[in-house]
Amino acid sequence: MKAKSSQAEKKSYAKAEERVAYLPLARKYRPKSLEELLGQPHVTATLGKAIDTGRIGQAYLFAGQRGVGKTSAARILAKALNCANGPTPTPCQRCPSCQAIASGTSLDVIEIDGASNRGIEDIRALRETVKFSPTQGAYRIYIIDEVHQITHDAFNALLKTLEEPPAHVKFIFATTVPQKVPPTILSRCQRFDFRRLETKTLVEALSRIAKQEQIAVEEAALYAIARASEGSLRDAEVILEQLVSFSEGRIGEDDVTQLLGAVEHDVVRTLTHALLEHEAGAALTLLTQQLQQGKEPAQVLGSLLTHLRNLLILRIADKGPDSPLVSQLIDLPAEAVAALKKQAARTSPEELLVMSQLLTGAYELIRRSPFAQTVLELTLIRLATRESWASIEQLIERLEQLARAPKPVPVIRGAAAAIIEPEAEEPEPMTEAPTEAGAISLEQLLSRWPQVLECIAKQKMSMAAYLAEAKPMSLSGACVSIGLPAFALHQEVLSAPDSLRLLEQALETICGCALKVTYTVLP
Repeated sequence: MKAKSSQAEKKSYAKAEERVAYLPLARKYRPKSLEELLGQPHVTATLGKAIDTGRIGQAYLFAGQRGVGKTSAARILAKALNCANGPTPTPCQRCPSCQAIASGTSLDVIEIDGASNRGIEDIRALRETVKFSPTQGAYRIYIIDEVHQITHDAFNALLKTLEEPPAHVKFIFATTVPQKVPPTILSRCQRFDFRRLETKTLVEALSRIAKQEQIAVEEAALYAIARASEGSLRDAEVILEQLVSFSEGRIGEDDVTQLLGAVEHDVVRTLTHALLEHEAGAALTLLTQQLQQGKEPAQVLGSLLTHLRNLLILRIADKGPDSPLVSQLIDLPAEAVAALKKQAARTSPEELLVMSQLLTGAYELIRRSPFAQTVLELTLIRLATRESWASIEQLIERLEQLARAPKPVPVIRGAAAAIIEPEAEEPEPMTEAPTEAGAISLEQLLSRWPQVLECIAKQKMSMAAYLAEAKPMSLSGACVSIGLPAFALHQEVLSAPDSLRLLEQALETICGCALKVTYTVLP
């Protein structure tokens, strides 16, 4: 019995040691040298040459979004400076100094969290330690993460030491918000801005990790992870690690969307197909399914807007789906891009642009409206029934005419400058007496309504699209009633203070008199 108990204990201890020894992917695959630092060639090249030539700064500021390698670069630089073979841009990774820095136990490399050590007393304590010489390497290096969290007084206390540090002291600051670092500190640092990692770079890195970890994952899933990480390698590694526990067997794109609560790409493509084919019922059915699965209306709209944007890029790209513009701007595998190209061929850039403008106008409304689902449903119905938009083509034609119209020519007369308008067709003269002094008749307003739309389109095309089917209904003194289609979305968007102000300004510009706008429903 004792032997069996002893064997069980050994297995238990072995499992416990396994759990303790396990390293998350983000730590296991942290870059150890400048060559391994992904997506930052401007940083690695500059630091490597500076170390080679001995032009090592007294302080560095690494700025950029989370998970792009700022802290890793700081540790690599510390190893490069304190390596037994250094300073060298290629630390050996084997000497006691390199190993101590990698494990976080080096006495010469002090890592400080700026969020929890942000007060003036913390900086005063730091200043007391800078006078001590390094124990192993050539330098005593202070790495302060999230340095923007340090208080103003603490920055002032650090300023003198940063300006004239001892020869054996180097400072490396990392921050996601460089604009919050005082200019007096910035002027004493060499600044490096870390770039957001491209989707292709993230996919390649995740593919290498999956291969080494023997994780079966589809290419479409890698692209979905890369998009969700928003340029952060650490976030991408964390998501991949979650998926290993979440999925069973090979990781697919549907596993990523289920884990993250995103809208599947195939669903968005099918929804777009329904809108392009004027199938309002199919579009509403797909929307309802997504909402029942827990998706938010703003999330569905955002995914649809991104999809239309990708279609528009494909329509305006000159060299097809393999052009640099497409590969740079569309974060999808080649098969998905090919499917997008087929869908893009079914529409026109003008139609995609108008649809995108309508979705953009509805986005903010959906985010703040208590009836977000209803607003999104109305928006999809509006898009699916666009064949009834009798004036869309007319509106586009008017915008093109405006683009071709000659511009005002500046003429200098004496000491004064004036703008001389080119000759143009005069608006139709007002033959009927206005209802009151300085006002305009309804007939005259109707004749000038196309010019009002053109004036609005110059500043806000989406608003002109909403007004495309509207028309003045009645005029009482200085108050005009504008008839709108029976859509709640039109009422809410056009009733916003900025929209009302823009419409009233256009009316005053075209009609020559101030008019107050109210809305009604078209019969």
